[in-house]
Amino acid sequence: MRQHALINNDRKKWISKHSLSGSIHFWPTPLVFRLIVFGCMLILSWTGIAAAQQNGSEPIILDTVVVTASKIEDYKKNNPHLVQEMTRDQIQKSSFTGIDQVLNAMPGVEVKKSGTGSRISIQGSGGNGKILVLINGRPANSTQYGSVDLDSIPLDMVQKVDVFKPPVPVWLGPGGTGGAINIVLANERQGKSKTKKNTRIRLVGGSFGNAGISASQMIAADALSLKLTASANHRDGRRTNTDRDSGSAGFQWDLPSKGNTRYDLSGRYYRSEHGASGPVHNPTPNARQEYQKGSLDFRVKGFCGETGDYDIKLFMDDLSLEDRSRTGSVATLDELVFGFKNEAVWTDENNGFSLQLMTSASRDRIEHTLSGDHKRENAGIGLQSDIKQKTMTLSLGARCDYTSDFDFQPAAHVGLNITMDPGTRLKLNGGYSVNIPTFGQLYQPSHGSIDQVRGNPDLKEETVLTVSAGILHEFSKGRSLEITLFRADTDKMIGYEEGTDLIKRPVNIEEGSRQGIESTLYLKLSDTLLLDMNHVWQDTCNKDNNKDLTYAPDHKFKATLKWTSPFKTRVETSFTALGSQFSDHANSQEKKLSDYQTVDLKFIHPLKINSCKTQAFIYFENLFNQGYDVHYGYPDDGLRFTIGLTMEF
Repeated sequence: MRQHALINNDRKKWISKHSLSGSIHFWPTPLVFRLIVFGCMLILSWTGIAAAQQNGSEPIILDTVVVTASKIEDYKKNNPHLVQEMTRDQIQKSSFTGIDQVLNAMPGVEVKKSGTGSRISIQGSGGNGKILVLINGRPANSTQYGSVDLDSIPLDMVQKVDVFKPPVPVWLGPGGTGGAINIVLANERQGKSKTKKNTRIRLVGGSFGNAGISASQMIAADALSLKLTASANHRDGRRTNTDRDSGSAGFQWDLPSKGNTRYDLSGRYYRSEHGASGPVHNPTPNARQEYQKGSLDFRVKGFCGETGDYDIKLFMDDLSLEDRSRTGSVATLDELVFGFKNEAVWTDENNGFSLQLMTSASRDRIEHTLSGDHKRENAGIGLQSDIKQKTMTLSLGARCDYTSDFDFQPAAHVGLNITMDPGTRLKLNGGYSVNIPTFGQLYQPSHGSIDQVRGNPDLKEETVLTVSAGILHEFSKGRSLEITLFRADTDKMIGYEEGTDLIKRPVNIEEGSRQGIESTLYLKLSDTLLLDMNHVWQDTCNKDNNKDLTYAPDHKFKATLKWTSPFKTRVETSFTALGSQFSDHANSQEKKLSDYQTVDLKFIHPLKINSCKTQAFIYFENLFNQGYDVHYGYPDDGLRFTIGLTMEF
C-alpha cells in the first residue's frame, strides 16, 4: 500500500517510513559477471541522481514522524480495494518460519508448494486466475514458471504482507487476475538513531528429517543501516525422492540519503537441490532438480514538486535450473530478467484527489536446451485517480501493456467505497485485464520434472472480467464481519489436460466462470482470546462442457483461535475444511480429490535469558493424520511437527 494517501496534509511524516530490503551474499560463478555489471549500473544511477540534486536547489530537511497502524487501517477501510495485511509484529508473535505460512494464515488465501514455486489460491480460485506477486511493488513472478519461489524471500526482512482480492488496482501491474500479493521488505530501524546492532537466530527441527538454521544481523548508525541474512535447511520428505537441501544469503543496505531523497540497495541469493518424485500414478524416482536464483534491487524514493512523490525501482533476476529426468537425460534452463518500475503520485492539499502514474519496462531472456532460446520485452503505462468526497471514495484506473510476442493488452478498474455509517462500509469493484501465457506454458516444462509437463506454443492469452461487491461492518474494536460477492468470467482460460502418456499439456478453454461469496469474521473475545473465521462458497463452470473448473472446491472454511495463557504461553489452533475438487476438465470420478478436514496446533512460549529475548515453539500440522491429496497424485505428508527456537540479542 502507498502510505502517502494517508498523510498528504503533513508530507513530513511520510519520508521516514519507507525503506527497502532484500537479500544477497555469496554469488556462484555463473552469476558474478551479470551482477557486477548490474551493480555498476545501479551505482552510476545513484551517483547521477545525487549529482543532479547537488547542482539543484538546497535539499529540504524533513522531520521524522512515524505513521501509526491505525491510520493505515483507516486507509484500507476507506479505499475501494479489498486488502488484508499481516504485519511484522504478527509474523514474529506467531513464529512463522516462511512466507508460505504467513499467507496460509491470512483469510481466503491458500499456498501449496510445488517444485521450484508455490501454487497460490486467493478467494478459492485454485489456480484459475493468475496471482501477481510483488516485492516492494516490483514484479517477482517468473516469466518461465508464472509462480514465485517464496522460500527465496528472507522472512527476517519482511515488514508486512498485503493481499489484494480481485479485481486488483491497475497500478500494481499486469498479471493479477486472480489477486495480488505485495511483500514489503524493510529493516526494523526507523529514522536516525545511535549506533545499534541487532542479531536474530532461529533453529528448527522436526519430522521427516526437517532441520534448519537462519540468522540475521542488523547494524544501524546515523544515516545508514545494513542488514545481512543467511539460512540453510534440509528435509527428507515422506515419499521417496522428495528430499530437499536449500540455502540462502543476502543483504539490505539503506544508503545515505540526500535531503528528501532515499536510496536502497538490496539483493537475494537462493539455491536448492531436490527430488521431483512426480505424482504417485506417474512416479519419477530418479528425477532431480538443481535450482538457483539471484536478485538485485535498487530503489530511489523522494518528492517531486509541492504535492507529488515518486518511487523508482531497478531490478534484476538471474535464474538457472538443471532438470534431470528419470531416464537420466538432463535439461538446463537459464533465465535473465531486468527492468524498472516507476510510480509517481500527486495529491491536492485537502487530500480529496490523487493521481497516480505507473510506468514499467523489462526484458526477459531464456535459454533452454530442449526448446531453444526465447525472449520477451514488456512495457506498460497506467493511470489511476482517487476522488474522495466526505462519505465516498471513487477510484478509476486504466493501463496498457505491450508484450513483444502478444502485442497490446488493455486493463481497467473502477471502484467505489461508500461509508454508510461510522462502522459500515460498502465496496464495489469491477476490472478487466489480460493474462499472457508463461514461457513454461508455451514451450517448456513448468514446475516439476520434464517427465510430467510439456508446453503448447499455440496458446492464446486469457481475458478476464471480474466484479465484486462487499460490505464491512465493525461491531466494536476488534470485532468485524465482511461479506463479499464475487464473479470472474475468463475467455480462453488456460488449463491442463493429461494425455495417454501421462504428461500434462496446457490448453485454452473457450470460457470459464467463477462466482461465489466470501465471509470473514473477526472476534476479539477478550484481551487474551481472538477468533477469526473465513468461508468461501463458490460455483464454477467450464462452459466448453458444463463441468466444474479444476482445483476449485465448492467451499473452503478456516477458523483460527489464538489464546494467551496466564503464563504468557501463546496457543494457536486452526481448523480447515475443504470441499471435493476435480483435477481434470472431464470431472472424472477416478481423478476426483475427496473433501477433507485438518487441524493444526502451535504452542509458543517467550523466554528471557539475560539480555537475550528467546521464543520457543512447537508446531503440529495435520494433527489427526488425515489422508488427502494436495493435488491429484500428490498425497499430503500427514501428521508432522516442527520444534523451533528464536533468539534475539
